[in-house]
Amino acid sequence: MKKEFLKDGGEIIETKQKFFRSFKLRKINLAYVESATNRINLIDIPCLFFLRLRSKKTIVFIRDIYIELFPEEYTSFRSRITYFFNKLSNFYLTLISTSMVFPTKEMGEVFFQKNKFFPKRPFTDLPPGTHEITENRASPNFSEKLGILYLGSLGYTNSGYQNFIDFAEMFKNEYNFYILSGDKDLKEKVTASHIHLGKVPRKNIPQFIQENNIAFAFHTRPRNIYDDITFPIKMFDFLSFQLPFFSEEHIPAKRLLGNDYPLFASLENKQEIHRKIKSINPQEYQALLSLLKELALNNTYDKRYKKLLQ
Repeated sequence: MKKEFLKDGGEIIETKQKFFRSFKLRKINLAYVESATNRINLIDIPCLFFLRLRSKKTIVFIRDIYIELFPEEYTSFRSRITYFFNKLSNFYLTLISTSMVFPTKEMGEVFFQKNKFFPKRPFTDLPPGTHEITENRASPNFSEKLGILYLGSLGYTNSGYQNFIDFAEMFKNEYNFYILSGDKDLKEKVTASHIHLGKVPRKNIPQFIQENNIAFAFHTRPRNIYDDITFPIKMFDFLSFQLPFFSEEHIPAKRLLGNDYPLFASLENKQEIHRKIKSINPQEYQALLSLLKELALNNTYDKRYKKLLQ
């Protein structure tokens, strides 16, 4: 999103100079505020105040509302402090906004239902987007052992990565398995020798996929009230890489991929996933690649930026 603002002549205000840049800012038509942490910093309070004074419209993006949905997980003294400052931060962000955006409209609805004392603002959806889309992704070699990928952190409580581990154990003789993650304790979490572990810069992942004959990925998060109203960024990474992926039928995923997407599956039913992999022929796989590329091109960040301006 930063690239889209800069490309259109916008200004990015962040890091050490944010206070002075916010204070000296000329009158502007639109300020876009992206909140991606549990709470804002103290320095952000005056910065956001100045931004609000100088902008005709202030649109605030809220990435997630995990705390609103699962307050029971914040019962210890330290987590109660986190909970309190998250609420305070979100109240202030709502207060300085003229409108708001969330990954899905449903998340916005729940946000205001759970925060009835917040000022009510108009809101809409602004999902993540695709970028650096792989050009001319080649099909894997089906005559060789196929690779299956898990991408991202294993640290999130509801990541569901154990389904990938269990599948890899059950079918270790059928496929090669890879986990790409930046987790520091990755080797402690995954001790199976038949799962290859690593960390690869995003720009090099398409080459990694090609070199290791990776044909599929797993999006392992199970369905719950939270994951049915949000978009994991890795889903858009898979689109950008044109890497077909298995997923539960999350509501946003069905909206994005369509009801007929062939790789929706219960990740508990490992035999069914194995059967689906074996039943896909090279022609069907190529059709999947074409579908994913079309979806990737229709969901780029420049389109998200245009939606934001509208």
